[in-house]
Amino acid sequence: MDSIPLLPLSSHISPTGCLTIANQDLELLANQYGTPLYLYDAVTICHQVNTLKNLMKQAYSGESLVAYAAKAYFSEGLSRRLAGMDLGIDVVSLGELELALRGGFPPGAIHLHGNNKSEAELAAALEINVQAIVVDNLDELYLLESLASRRGTNKARIWLRVTPLLQVRTHAHIDTSGANSKFGLHIENGQAAVAIRHARASAWLDLVGLHTHLGSQLFEPETYRQAIYQLYHLAQSENFIPQEFSPGGGWGVRYTAGDPDDNYELWLEAVCGAIGEECSRLGWPLPRLILEPGRSLVGRAGVALYRVGAQKITASGLRIVAVDGGLADNPRQALYQARYTALAVHQANATLVSDARLVGKFCESGDVLIPAVLLPQVERGDLILVPVAGAYQLSMASNYNLAPRPAVLWLEESGVELLQQREVPQDSGWWRLPQ
Repeated sequence: MDSIPLLPLSSHISPTGCLTIANQDLELLANQYGTPLYLYDAVTICHQVNTLKNLMKQAYSGESLVAYAAKAYFSEGLSRRLAGMDLGIDVVSLGELELALRGGFPPGAIHLHGNNKSEAELAAALEINVQAIVVDNLDELYLLESLASRRGTNKARIWLRVTPLLQVRTHAHIDTSGANSKFGLHIENGQAAVAIRHARASAWLDLVGLHTHLGSQLFEPETYRQAIYQLYHLAQSENFIPQEFSPGGGWGVRYTAGDPDDNYELWLEAVCGAIGEECSRLGWPLPRLILEPGRSLVGRAGVALYRVGAQKITASGLRIVAVDGGLADNPRQALYQARYTALAVHQANATLVSDARLVGKFCESGDVLIPAVLLPQVERGDLILVPVAGAYQLSMASNYNLAPRPAVLWLEESGVELLQQREVPQDSGWWRLPQ
């Protein structure tokens, strides 16, 4: 399939420069559902899921599973779609767990993560018997054991989240490894070894696997290889043979043309190769391999649509283009200087005349979507599209300045499905019109 770099796979630019996705008229959608508006392309998500599954089967001779990381973006509508693709699901809250079940994920496909799970979350996971509770720390291990003992019905099936001592090349806010990480049982201070021993000796814990997660937006496959070596050396020292093994997710996606290659094959070659090497060295059977991507499955599939509002030239000559969204629906640039590009929907092949700063409408100087992007001349009301908007935007969205969260659509050539309704401030009680 020919594709336009960074845009969803079903995107098409007409000779007149008008962009469509899944053969849908974006202007009509924006008029009907309002802006900001988020769109997810079915073709792209299905392609990413099938590509990763097929590559895993080729690269790994053991059993394997792709589990979607719900924190990237989740709604009941998306849950239904993904459950139909025979995926597992990684959840971190009661809300995500509830949506997973309502969408059709069976408990045996659900993994509960989180560094500070509540008693209610652990109890719910025990009640429905999820596939694995991923224990993050010793405190949680002891709490879970106590809860399982009090219930007295079944053992808690667990993985241990282990934090290796590695430096990864990503922003500090999305780095989850290293000596000071809030996540996981550290190897170097002995916590991971203590957890393995305690879990194996417990009458109420069933330790079946090891897990690690190094961070997000990683493009260096060697980092995964080194983490796997560290976890297998830990397992060897404790004479523990994992039945299941998860190196997490975190494989990066390209947000701009200058970003590194995000080919899944690079990731899988390192992960599957390292596990195979370690099992061969130790004479152990291959574990069931679980990958937990989120961003790489839905990132490129999603786009954000905005309408141009005010424009100005600053005293220093900077061209500013303001749109009707920003920080409240996409905090990534403010949080960790995420980079994006943008284009005008009806001038997608127009000459890019000058750098502009694309900003939002919120009362923060940090409300900048793109500090510098080449754009054609645009007018108030024109549609601006930001590609690769499918992950960690809406899932971290807020009601800052009491802005309603946007609507979200699932696009196919055969039609459009509303995945998430636009919030209505009047119905939420935030404000009332004068009587």
